[in-house]
Amino acid sequence: MIRVEGVSKVFRSGWLRQQTHEAVKHVSFSIEKGETLGLIGESGCGKSTLSRLMVKLLPVDQGTLFFEDTDITHYTMKQMFPLRTKMQIIFQHPDSALHPRQTILQSLVEPLLLHQITDRKKAIERVMDLLAPVGLNEEILSRYPHQVSGGQIQRVVIARALTLNPSFIVLDEPTSMLDVSVQAQVIDVLRTIQKQFDLTYLFISHDLELVAHVSDRIAVMCKGEIVELDLSKKVMDEPVHPYSLKLVNAFRGYQMNR
Repeated sequence: MIRVEGVSKVFRSGWLRQQTHEAVKHVSFSIEKGETLGLIGESGCGKSTLSRLMVKLLPVDQGTLFFEDTDITHYTMKQMFPLRTKMQIIFQHPDSALHPRQTILQSLVEPLLLHQITDRKKAIERVMDLLAPVGLNEEILSRYPHQVSGGQIQRVVIARALTLNPSFIVLDEPTSMLDVSVQAQVIDVLRTIQKQFDLTYLFISHDLELVAHVSDRIAVMCKGEIVELDLSKKVMDEPVHPYSLKLVNAFRGYQMNR
């Protein structure tokens, strides 16, 4: 489905005395169709930067990016536009992804109209069909983002990603801003629609328990590098890299003290 080979990203700052920060360092891995790959690591390790490179929201400085066996590393914005229907990203702060002056319905039909996939009538029909899978009622469509809860907004953002019928979705800390009970509901929605719509996920989090619960494999990221990548159970039971062991031991200690 998607493959990165030796991908790196360097950020530069300053004018007189330029400073550089290598956020992603020669990362290589692939995600198979229908798989959930969990990406775990502490804040600032490069997880979000890597995800934005993978969906071409940031340019790759070095390395190669493949999507469905096509090299898209140097695709322009114009070349990427058709692929935007297949590659979606759901951010950590869902409320910032919605226009505050648009109703929920307007936000949901906008991608379909922007990509000229269908007319407004059929776009609304598409939106209506997606409400039940994400656990929303029709009455929410007339509301504005400030009139709905955080859990509902996240479901709206998920529905909006689905309107374009994507095959790959990046989930960047999709539940970190939600209460624990609501987190579980949103995770159930994500797992249900993955099966229903045959989706492939990159699931990013700093919560090891959550990543292990939802992912087929786990990639551990530390200081811009993938230091370990294996089946979720293998990483949890037999971590190899010292940083992975540190994460697992911290989780085990937390479990014992609960």
